[in-house]
Amino acid sequence: MKIKPMQTPMKCDDAIKCVFNLNKLDLRVYKKLKDIGPARANELAKKINRERSTVYRSLQKLSKCGICKKTTKTLEQGGYYHLYQCDSINHIQKQAKECLDSWYNDVKKTLDSLGE
Repeated sequence: MKIKPMQTPMKCDDAIKCVFNLNKLDLRVYKKLKDIGPARANELAKKINRERSTVYRSLQKLSKCGICKKTTKTLEQGGYYHLYQCDSINHIQKQAKECLDSWYNDVKKTLDSLGE
């Protein structure tokens, strides 16, 4: 059996999308948030010209996978809002490597058990 190597080197964006199961919009939201710093979903939506609810879904996904942090802020007149900010590149890189190592070990165990 001959293993076919990758045709072209993987780009950083492709690796991040693959490891964290992100789509093009999620990555765009992440990059814009990284550029502007902490922001609310509606502020970010205006910057990338998308619906607030669409951006909110991407922010939820980014928060869930741990590359974005969500902080709840209270308003003086009552109510609250969420402020999002990107986690450090070092933390994201560490998470991605841990995920990749885990995936590798799982695949290796599965392949090792093929003869059983």
